[in-house]
Amino acid sequence: MTYQQMAARCSFERSITWWNKVRWNEIEDPPKRQLFPSLAKALEVSERRIAEMVAEQWCGVRPDDTVPEHLEVLVAVLRGVRRQDVPAIERIAQLLSDKYTAEIQVQSFVPVRGLGGAPYTVAQLQDMTEEELRRVAADVPLGRATVEDDPEAHALLDSVAGRADE
Repeated sequence: MTYQQMAARCSFERSITWWNKVRWNEIEDPPKRQLFPSLAKALEVSERRIAEMVAEQWCGVRPDDTVPEHLEVLVAVLRGVRRQDVPAIERIAQLLSDKYTAEIQVQSFVPVRGLGGAPYTVAQLQDMTEEELRRVAADVPLGRATVEDDPEAHALLDSVAGRADE
């Protein structure tokens, strides 16, 4: 269907240009509710669907949007907050969100295992310098590296753990 056909179907209550601008998200203000019947006729959908489309395009809300389960309790608590306290809560929530985002980014750069994603082997540990062994020994308890479950591998790490640079 062309923009001209859509304009004609809504009795030109919205122009061809308006339909084109809607397509390219160039309309700043949503259509008034009294236009919904004409728009529904033009698009051959229900007025309810027009309302959903307006909510989605101009407000970023979809009818199937839900609050994540882990936040439902928080939403219930927030209903009892005074309007003037909302900005403070938004700032706190933004700080916590930023913190979580930073943690995720850091985790994406920190190796969780040995070379190639597998635990370090005894052979790999034996090929390392003392400084490299010290780093691995420090990373294992933090979960940033793993070594194979071999007493010799753990003995190698124990031999350098806690040793200061000499």
